[in-house]
Amino acid sequence: MRLESITCNSCGAPLEVPEGANYVTCTHCDSRLAVHRTESTRFTEVIDDLREQVAKLTHQNEVESLDRAWEVERQSFLWTDKRGHTHVPTRTGTMIGGLMVSGFGVLWTIFAAGITSGSPFAVAKLFPLFGILFVVGGIASSVYAYRKAEQYEQAHRRYRQQRAKLLRDFNEDDSTELQFNQ
Repeated sequence: MRLESITCNSCGAPLEVPEGANYVTCTHCDSRLAVHRTESTRFTEVIDDLREQVAKLTHQNEVESLDRAWEVERQSFLWTDKRGHTHVPTRTGTMIGGLMVSGFGVLWTIFAAGITSGSPFAVAKLFPLFGILFVVGGIASSVYAYRKAEQYEQAHRRYRQQRAKLLRDFNEDDSTELQFNQ
């Protein structure tokens, strides 16, 4: 069995390893090492560092996956104005919008009733009813938008909690690993 001379990547101690070995434990510092070979070089890499890197990448992937899922869900709550700008629904904004539409409906009804009250045509009496439609429509759209704003707030809160938990869990795992290694 031929032996190769390699240096430990962790402590720098010289190692003699079998030619075909892919993994070795340093006899000086007890580091677990992966042996890498190219045509011109041979070197070692600490396996624990690789595990830590994989754990970090896995965690980053979980956070990014959660962020992507939230962005898709968030898009379902947004509304677009006539200029093409998207907005997050707010409870205050929906109430103001509903009051404005309903207020317009009330004013329409009052003015239309005043204008058509002296009209000899019976059909003219229907004109103020359009204002009542505005009032009903304003209330209905305000209630719908208010509920959507509440659903958005709940979903956003849930997303923030899940993200905080992922970050907290990773930091706890990281600190536990550091305490274990010391």
